[in-house]
Amino acid sequence: MDASELGDWLFDMLPFKRKSAADWIVPGLVGLGVGMIAGAGVGMLLAPEPGEVTRNKLREGANRVKERASELADRAREQITRPAEQRSLANSNQLR
Repeated sequence: MDASELGDWLFDMLPFKRKSAADWIVPGLVGLGVGMIAGAGVGMLLAPEPGEVTRNKLREGANRVKERASELADRAREQITRPAEQRSLANSNQLR
């Protein structure tokens, strides 16, 4: 018995018949939604820390990333403007 025969056998056992693929979209989406809600609920129940602590950790991590990105942007800005200023000074000295 291959997979399609097994599927047909299982669907024959159900009280309704498959008419088209659209008949399975809504139940599939409902099942997906129920599974997502159940997964989120189990995740909340089994979370190692309360939500407040987790949110604070995420906020602190985001602030560290923001500060690091700001430092890198400042360093890049300095590296770009310093040579431009040096060229500007060199050009003004040549004009004298």
